[in-house]
Amino acid sequence: KKKKMTPAMKGVTLAAVALLAQETAAWMPLRTTSRPLHRLPRAAASAVEDWDETISGIASKYLQGKYSSCELDGSNCRALCDQGDIESILREILPPVTTAELEQEVASVMKAFAGQEFISIDEFTNMLKANAYWVEAGELVVKELMYLDCLQSNYNSKKALLSDDDYDELKDSLTWDGSALVTLSGDEARFLYAVACSKKQIPSMTDAEYQSLKARLKEEGSWTVNREKDPLEKLGLSTLVGYIHRSFGN
Repeated sequence: KKKKMTPAMKGVTLAAVALLAQETAAWMPLRTTSRPLHRLPRAAASAVEDWDETISGIASKYLQGKYSSCELDGSNCRALCDQGDIESILREILPPVTTAELEQEVASVMKAFAGQEFISIDEFTNMLKANAYWVEAGELVVKELMYLDCLQSNYNSKKALLSDDDYDELKDSLTWDGSALVTLSGDEARFLYAVACSKKQIPSMTDAEYQSLKARLKEEGSWTVNREKDPLEKLGLSTLVGYIHRSFGN
């Protein structure tokens, strides 16, 4: 189990993130052709189990939370998911990619459930945890994706995807990594979530709300509206923000 960070350790990490953020230049697209993102073979999906043991467990609980879709107080949980439910969840948990890539991965995963009216939570968790884009994206991107989804789900959808302890563990892990997502304001988090959802044809706000939010962030000078690289992306690491940038590369 990963050790908890001390306040001093967190301070050093956040200071480094802030320093790098100040030096971040305007974002330039990482992809300039219509070639698809590099894909890892599906046989490599077991690599997800090689992640940090605690994070791998949190990923399973996150998927179980998506399946059950309980209210914040633990009520109104979904007992079973059908094909439509599974496809909707799959679109939500994938990192933002191009439309063609999204549809290809959805079709590939859904083949495993062909002919089934309902899918059990264990079968769902095992299959979706091994999706090709989670394997390709890596632990950091998936942690950021889960964090942003949990954050928005808690405040907007009023759904409990993780326990408070697991959410705090996930946030601490991202803080240790130096992820920019844990330093976002509420508006910045809402904006990035909306942009990521738009690439997956998932409505999260109206056009008017989006334009108003974007204008407000632009006036505040937020880096999130200028397609700037986040600090870890600038260092050459794969991040959720980087995936958002790449999805606009075509």
